[in-house]
Amino acid sequence: MTAAPAGPTRTERAVNGVLLPGFESTVGSSGGVVPAWLADAARAGLAGVVYFARNTPDVPTTAALSAALHAISPGLVIAVDEEGGDVSRLEAADGSSLPGAAALGELPSAISLDAGRALGRVLAATGIDLLLGPVLDVVSAPDNPVIGVRAFGTTPDTVARHGIAFARGVRSSGVGVCGKHFPGHGATTVDSHVGLPVVDEPLDVVRERDLVPFARALRPEGRADVGQAGLGRAGLGRAGLGRAGLGRAGLGRAGLDRAGLDRAGLDQSRLDAVMTAHVLFPAVGPAPASVEPAATRLLRDLGHDGPIITDALDMGALRQLTGSVGEAAVRAIEAGADLLCLGLDPGLYTESYDALSRAVASGRVRVERLEESGARTRAMVAAVRERQAAAGAVTDAVIARQALADLAELGAGIADAVVHVAGADLVPLGPDAAPDVVDLRVRLDHAAGRKARHVQTAVAARWPGARMFPETDPPGGSSRWPGLDDDGLPVPIARFTRYGVSADLDRIGTERGAEFPGRPPAEDPASAPRGAEPLVVITREPVPGSVERARLERLYAVRPDLVVVHTGLPGPVGDWFGTLSGGGPAVVVACGTGRANAAAAVARLSGRGRSRAGAVEKSR
Repeated sequence: MTAAPAGPTRTERAVNGVLLPGFESTVGSSGGVVPAWLADAARAGLAGVVYFARNTPDVPTTAALSAALHAISPGLVIAVDEEGGDVSRLEAADGSSLPGAAALGELPSAISLDAGRALGRVLAATGIDLLLGPVLDVVSAPDNPVIGVRAFGTTPDTVARHGIAFARGVRSSGVGVCGKHFPGHGATTVDSHVGLPVVDEPLDVVRERDLVPFARALRPEGRADVGQAGLGRAGLGRAGLGRAGLGRAGLGRAGLDRAGLDRAGLDQSRLDAVMTAHVLFPAVGPAPASVEPAATRLLRDLGHDGPIITDALDMGALRQLTGSVGEAAVRAIEAGADLLCLGLDPGLYTESYDALSRAVASGRVRVERLEESGARTRAMVAAVRERQAAAGAVTDAVIARQALADLAELGAGIADAVVHVAGADLVPLGPDAAPDVVDLRVRLDHAAGRKARHVQTAVAARWPGARMFPETDPPGGSSRWPGLDDDGLPVPIARFTRYGVSADLDRIGTERGAEFPGRPPAEDPASAPRGAEPLVVITREPVPGSVERARLERLYAVRPDLVVVHTGLPGPVGDWFGTLSGGGPAVVVACGTGRANAAAAVARLSGRGRSRAGAVEKSR
């Protein structure tokens, strides 16, 4: 008689219980297919998984994949980065229906509650347990390359109010929330995906600026963010945005009361988990927060008793420090982390698993220490399951489609209320225009996974004759125009000025704009070249002294009639563009580059919508 195969050992379960890997999945006839290695790990106690865009091509596939994973391991945590705006996994292909945190920060915080609830319903219906959000970073560095419009604002109070409201909305739909990136990523000028950011400021500054949103979200006082105010003031329509407006009370099915409790009496105010940042705060400790014991103690002192999740351990900031993902995993556990986030490559799971197993065997890490983390995660899962039951949340593709449609309706209203024109008067593009569109954004958005082209897509849909510079995916597979570096920029400049542009230039792009004399003075917008097509320029961080700013100045010098679609922070728009000669161009302030933002920006370009004077009043 053949003996039954032995189950996982105590150590195997304990090690698996702290891992949160990504994975590649394929699409079968009934939805997403779970790879064999992941199914084995789930049966052996794997804590959870992180969805990436490759796992979530549409909501029915996502729901089917979640159902398959939960059938293997009901206690498995399914997490996702679905912030809205610039960062989306469920709508990565076409862009997010929700404008994102910077847009929400421009509105009364009651709208953030509604947005969180609407997004939470999509997540719940697709079987997702934990949102890796909200972003609780306070953007104090305007040229921050990784946070920017992902944050609710530039002051601790704005971020705290909107972050708490958004989290409460998500939780009321039956989904857990994970505030990030503790102790704060808003003061950095280095992207932790590629390098190690350092915030070398006194601890008092960090406490008064960066820690405030986390402290308030972990111990929220008062419930001023809950209620029905805001929809009218925000200019979102008499009907409250239809189904997405969440009914007369503005509370929808979740039915939060004034105490921030749902109908079952469950508190919807606190964070379920907190994600630590790969950011070095010398005032806190000598290592990046994700592997720094002092950062863990600081977070526990603020009142967080749930899981601490690291940012992805395969990011550049830790690779440079530890030399390997395995060593980073061990150091994160030593620092007090409970869940270790990993990227898509299954080799990252294997490396981390092996390194932790060796650490247990050598005595460097106690198995009891891993089991303590596992217990925190199981307690969080139990709380989320109870919340799901109270909200009536089920994994269902039909419900998910409707929830996504409701989110799109709400998101369109939010974007229409926020996206506005600043600076000079905008001359609307006519219905037969064929605008040239230049993307001046220099840095890749690693968190979003790409330098999103949703603005270009929306422009091309509205004006089919539009030409994009640079073109990234033209027919034939190669770019027709050179990249917009300092050598390539004169080529489109020559086209935009229409001086001496020849068939040879259009064919091979060898001429240079500097060789064409007689360009108009920048002070006279009326002197733009007769017959020139409208010029639309996309920016994100045109900080004075930056490469993006220098290229904007070169274009503005020859085309003072250009219009900017600004996808970065809304706050510095006056300083960044108003300091250009003549007071600067008309600027469509998009507050991000998601699909909803892009659609509203195109509406402004065509003359529909509001100026800054007509924009909504912020909540205070």
